[in-house]
Amino acid sequence: MAVQKPNTGRSTKKPPARTASAGKRNRMPASTALWLLLLIVIITAVFTLIPVIKNKLNFIPKIAETEQEQEQPPEQKPDASVQNPKPAAPTPKTPDVKPQSQTPVTPKAEKPPEQTAAKPQTQPEKKPQPEKPAAPAPVSTPPVQPPQPAKPAETRNRSIYLIQEINMAPVKINRSLAVSNTPLKDSLEALLAGPTADERKRGLISVVPAGSRLLSVRVDGSTAYLNFNEEFQYNTRGREGCAAQIKQIVWTATEFSNIQNVQFLIEGDVVDSLPEGIMINNPIGR
Repeated sequence: MAVQKPNTGRSTKKPPARTASAGKRNRMPASTALWLLLLIVIITAVFTLIPVIKNKLNFIPKIAETEQEQEQPPEQKPDASVQNPKPAAPTPKTPDVKPQSQTPVTPKAEKPPEQTAAKPQTQPEKKPQPEKPAAPAPVSTPPVQPPQPAKPAETRNRSIYLIQEINMAPVKINRSLAVSNTPLKDSLEALLAGPTADERKRGLISVVPAGSRLLSVRVDGSTAYLNFNEEFQYNTRGREGCAAQIKQIVWTATEFSNIQNVQFLIEGDVVDSLPEGIMINNPIGR
């Protein structure tokens, strides 16, 4: 027979176990907690940045005003005394360390605002005009003299020799030539230039070959050394023409008192004779 234990009053029943579904209901989802945390961070950042943004917005206009004041030249600033008739409040100044004058200084009476406002706003400042220089004293100028005519060049008659075409005889002709330091050269060049139109009408010619030129002149003692180009030795009138051309040169040169004879040179050299057989290797006189 089984013996039953007495009931002490305590319940031996275990409490009902909580189900998994009930625990899940009391917990907050992870995604919701993450979004809630992100929202809190955003709100904190916004309230932190608002004062900084306000300070920056207030600082930008101040920078723009400072740049405008620097760009604006001092001449374009409006005159405060013209636009604002009321006197501005005096700014405190540091007193200068100077001995005060014993005589009292009477303060200047300030003009009422009505008189200042009555003046035109844009009143140009009067610049001091420079003093005009005194007119110089009149200077007496001498009377203008008319230009004097230039003096004609000094000339002198020189003798040259042309040839009479009929009998091939030398004829003395006077030419008015300018005075120079080379009278012999001037006379010989006048001879090489040939006769004038009037002289041709009189039957006077020059038998010196065309194209002859006097290259140089040198006088040594009583001998004149005359240097001609190659054309001087080719005469188209034959032997008689060659003899006449030598006579023209020698007689023209010996018109000068210090010259007795002429030594002919061709291109700077002494030659024995001309092609027609006229000897010119030694000095020739009249």
